[in-house]
Amino acid sequence: MIRTPSNPPAWWLDISAQPRLLIFIALVTAGLILEIVLHLGYGISVVYTHFFYLIVVAAGVWFGKRAVWVALFFGGLHVAVSCLVAPGIPVDALLRATMLVIVAAVIGTVVDQMNAYYEQVLAKNRELTEMNSRLDTSQRAIVLANKKLNLLSSITRHDITNQLTALLAYIELSNMMATDDEMKRTIAKEETVAGNILRQIEFTKTYEDIGVKEPQWQNVAGLLSSLKPAIEGTGIALSAPPKSLEIYADPLLAKVFENLLDNSIRHGEHVRRIAVRYEMRGEACLLLYTDDGAGVPAKDKQRIFERGFGKHTGLGLFLTREILSITGITIAETGLYGGGVQFELCIPAGSFRC
Repeated sequence: MIRTPSNPPAWWLDISAQPRLLIFIALVTAGLILEIVLHLGYGISVVYTHFFYLIVVAAGVWFGKRAVWVALFFGGLHVAVSCLVAPGIPVDALLRATMLVIVAAVIGTVVDQMNAYYEQVLAKNRELTEMNSRLDTSQRAIVLANKKLNLLSSITRHDITNQLTALLAYIELSNMMATDDEMKRTIAKEETVAGNILRQIEFTKTYEDIGVKEPQWQNVAGLLSSLKPAIEGTGIALSAPPKSLEIYADPLLAKVFENLLDNSIRHGEHVRRIAVRYEMRGEACLLLYTDDGAGVPAKDKQRIFERGFGKHTGLGLFLTREILSITGITIAETGLYGGGVQFELCIPAGSFRC
């Protein structure tokens, strides 16, 4: 553990736990011996004093600014011995002592600042660890709550679907028993309303699944190929992009193309050709879905993605936009009214590959 001035260590109480203290004592002892033997005994006042810098540097690294006291001790000792050896003012000894103090002060200050920064980093790490722990707890609670809500939603949806199925059966039976034309028209409207409710309930199941599973790489041509049975018997030709194009998206990406195909079939009026291709626009990839149908009026180009807008359930293109948004893919309709639709799926860099 790195010691800081704000946390005074009791290193002098436990020498066995601090090997560096033994080393420091050995260095100080060696310095004293050199000063007494070489300087006081033989009058040598140069070279050996470089050893004092080693002591001061070690003290600065280990004890921070406390190293100044070590420098003052050896500097004062050197000046005192110099006065004993040669009476007078020992200018060179004073300079050496001053340099020792400066070195100790600089190294001690730097080390103390480093230790303070280190403590700050440790404190931040502790805060982040506690925050992550709280987030993990909250996430587990949210996941558990979602599971309970999904279970409740699933049970409720199942029960309502069963009741609607029974209602539709009774409506069909009533239609068979009715003889009055006005009553038949009323029953037909009831059947339509019940059917819409059933489709909306099915939509909630799909919407509930958005974002539940991790996004994955999906082959566009493969997804379109699996949807070809949906246009069999309609006389519509479908062309797909190269088989190498893959998109990183929610696993419900197939539902996106299914909704676009359904939109063309229901609202295109005279669609005979559907094409899916891609082109690069800067670092993004544009996946273009086009058909040769009636197209979308300019006033409706934004509204078609709103929930509830449209002649059918008004949920298909809304669901499409929500599925794509999971991985940052945007969708817009840019076709010319009367010349067919053109849906542009803008795929950001990193979410497509060939």
